[in-house]
Amino acid sequence: MTTLAVVSTATQVIGEIQAAKTQTRSIDQQLAQQQQQIATQQVAELNDRQRQARREQARIKVAAGQAGLNISGSVTDLLNDSVMQNALAAERTNLNADNQQKAAAAEANSMYSRISRPTILGAGLRIAQAGVGGYYQGKGIKLSQDAASKGPSLNG
Repeated sequence: MTTLAVVSTATQVIGEIQAAKTQTRSIDQQLAQQQQQIATQQVAELNDRQRQARREQARIKVAAGQAGLNISGSVTDLLNDSVMQNALAAERTNLNADNQQKAAAAEANSMYSRISRPTILGAGLRIAQAGVGGYYQGKGIKLSQDAASKGPSLNG
């Protein structure tokens, strides 16, 4: 009886440990996928903004050339403004991606905290408790069998 109780509890504890490891791997994979998506989106936004800035700068240069203006003064100011706007947009995109990465990590940490993992001490105590319980249950069965084999007792 004791052995059966100990083996049963140990098997249950091992199953809980394996389930916790599986959940952790799943969260790790989900976090990695989210981080990859955020990075891909960040690069796409930066590239799109860069292309847009180049088109804007080219349009400014062409318009200045068609108007017969030298690339100086107000034209240079327009080009510098375009460069500055591009830098600000890139900064916002990078900051947004950083915040998304932090949010994904916080969500993963929250999910990690909900995973039920038995500790070594807790598992040992559960197994020991099952052993003691099994021992006393076996003793009780043995006493009942002994009492039953003696037959009914006559008090009187």
